[in-house]
Amino acid sequence: MISSHCSIRNLLGGLLALSLVAAACGGGGDTEDATGAEADGSTTTVDTGTTEAPTEDPVDSTVDAASEETTSLPAEPAGPPTETRGFDGSTIKLGYITDQTTPLALVGVALLGGAEAFWADVNAQGGVGGEYQVELVPADGKDSEAETVQEYQRIKEDVVMIAQVLSTPPTQALVEFLEEDEMIAVPGSLAGQWGLEANLLPNGTAYEFEMINLADWYVNESGLASDADVFCTLKVDDKYGNDSARGVDHAGTELGFDVSEEQTFTRLDAAFTAQVTRLNDAGCTVVFTISLPAQQAAILQEAAALGFDPVWLGSLPSYLNLFATGSPELWENFYVALDTPNFDSDEPGMAKFNEVWDAHGDGNVNTFNLSGYFQSIATRALLEAAVAAGDLSPEGIKSALAGLGEVELDGLADNYVYGAPEDRIPAAGSRIYRFDATNPPNLLTEVDRIESALTQSFDLSS
Repeated sequence: MISSHCSIRNLLGGLLALSLVAAACGGGGDTEDATGAEADGSTTTVDTGTTEAPTEDPVDSTVDAASEETTSLPAEPAGPPTETRGFDGSTIKLGYITDQTTPLALVGVALLGGAEAFWADVNAQGGVGGEYQVELVPADGKDSEAETVQEYQRIKEDVVMIAQVLSTPPTQALVEFLEEDEMIAVPGSLAGQWGLEANLLPNGTAYEFEMINLADWYVNESGLASDADVFCTLKVDDKYGNDSARGVDHAGTELGFDVSEEQTFTRLDAAFTAQVTRLNDAGCTVVFTISLPAQQAAILQEAAALGFDPVWLGSLPSYLNLFATGSPELWENFYVALDTPNFDSDEPGMAKFNEVWDAHGDGNVNTFNLSGYFQSIATRALLEAAVAAGDLSPEGIKSALAGLGEVELDGLADNYVYGAPEDRIPAAGSRIYRFDATNPPNLLTEVDRIESALTQSFDLSS
């Protein structure tokens, strides 16, 4: 049975019912036994120059210094995983530290809902490894570093891993504790740095790459660019905003434009008159907007009041159709970079998602439901690998992550190649959407897909 916070759902249900949409089963096939064991269980001699019969001793494995011949035994099956933190021998518990209280709860509850639908389907199919049911343990991080750390400490002994920690600053605050506890977590954040952290299982295209893709598309592909363009940035002043702005700066250097004006705000701000006025006074014609959904709606209202009407290029967290539904005229020049396809897409993963949502989803679907779902695909792949190795302990899951490889997302987002941090290949592509009030449920129409070559020269570790 999957745990949920129904009371939160009921409180936010009216809002989420309006919310429609904006924004991997594990990859890797069968591998050969590295020992060279035959299918019938007999041992095989690895020939280094002298042909010998297989060893007669089925127990001993030796290296003969004289003949330089190596004999080896077949690998023993791992067997079922033993009980450990968060696993009682039959049920795997996963922690979900989302936001269920602040305005970001519109995102947090939706992400959790997508994950719940995913795991309900897995459980209905027999569970992880066809045998182990999954139970979710939700916690409310309140979009706060301190609250997130506190909730992590409260649930960490009850779960095998944290399958969601929402937003960039809370994830950043949790990294040192994950390292201490050998705990793996899935960031509900697209900071590029997460791919360099051994205890994180990131998904999706980094914020930095989103901005690079948006800039490259606008300058070279959109047909909207002009020599008279004045490029500006409006961003939340935290790691999410600063990382994303680095992507804009990199693109500007490579594409030949300067950011003429940069305005910032905090995650708690609700009024943006001063910032929008400065952008207007600077003559900005293109604004890279790095915000959260409710704030973006307020920013566009301020802009309309001032008669300020640039092209807006938004990162994934800036758009939720709930806000666009009530005032579509404000969003006519808004473009956003997302990982995921539209719900009517012919991508194979979308057909499966729609089937799962019909069977297990709660309410009207939106983009963040889809994000919570596709993030769970990599989590499942990781758990399947740990179960196959017979070890769901913290060390076992971390070892499984180091050898995980590519996880196939069936078109729901670009695949991510996992492993040790130095071996990972992050997703780098984006779908560019324009606002389209005539195209429910997400009120977006895809205009292009791009993986800018400029992402290859960007250093995510800086």
